[in-house]
Amino acid sequence: MIYMNESKSPRLHVPRADKTEILAAMSDVEPIGIAAGYITDYATGELTDIVGALYEKDGVSWSREKAWNFEHNDMEVSDEFADALLGRGKR
Repeated sequence: MIYMNESKSPRLHVPRADKTEILAAMSDVEPIGIAAGYITDYATGELTDIVGALYEKDGVSWSREKAWNFEHNDMEVSDEFADALLGRGKR
């Protein structure tokens, strides 16, 4: 399984040229699990009013918290994750 970002303190404000493609690829996936808590905004450290969830697609996995922070705070995402999610490098 390839994870979006395994760091406990991911870097923020790391823009990606393929951000729109990554967000689109993650948007059509149903969660495989729902959390009993809310997600944290990594930039402020504050809780949001959004319930956490876990997703998987094509051998990659991410949480709603990581996806939200990627979208709103440009959280760093590995090239391996982006390539697998977007099907780059498949033959």
